[in-house]
Amino acid sequence: MDASPQERAVVNGVLRAIRELHTETEALFDAVAERYGLNRNDLRCLELLQREGEMRAQRLAVLSHLSPAAVTKVVDRLVAAGYATRRQSAEDRRAQIIGVSERHADLRAVIWDPVHDDAVAVLESVSPQELHAVASVIHRLAEVNRTHALRNSASPEGDTGDRPGGAAAPGR
Repeated sequence: MDASPQERAVVNGVLRAIRELHTETEALFDAVAERYGLNRNDLRCLELLQREGEMRAQRLAVLSHLSPAAVTKVVDRLVAAGYATRRQSAEDRRAQIIGVSERHADLRAVIWDPVHDDAVAVLESVSPQELHAVASVIHRLAEVNRTHALRNSASPEGDTGDRPGGAAAPGR
């Protein structure tokens, strides 16, 4: 199906709005990471622990797309900063269970509750039918990003590190 120029303009406007949201979300995460005194990977892992609940370090590595060694360092920093807890698993003495701490809960209330409240106010101004449609589109776009993240993280055979336009990959 070929889209009309008007339909393409609407789609392009939506894509621009999504890019703007992404940019502003990144800026928010940078500001929050600085306020916490953490780097972005640390904050990402802390957010995953908050959203998903306690988990083994290996599960955190999978969800965060970080290596197990990187997650070990992240967890060490989060525990040292007082934002996370670590305990031995009752089922497997070799496994550690990572969770958020009370210190994180207190800081999260100060930083994230106002963001949440403002976002809820925006969403409550939209009809339930529109929200269902928006949620569906967001989930489908998340799947597009997931697919392309996997595609771009795979190293094709014969990859010399060169990128389109003749630019070398960073660090090469």
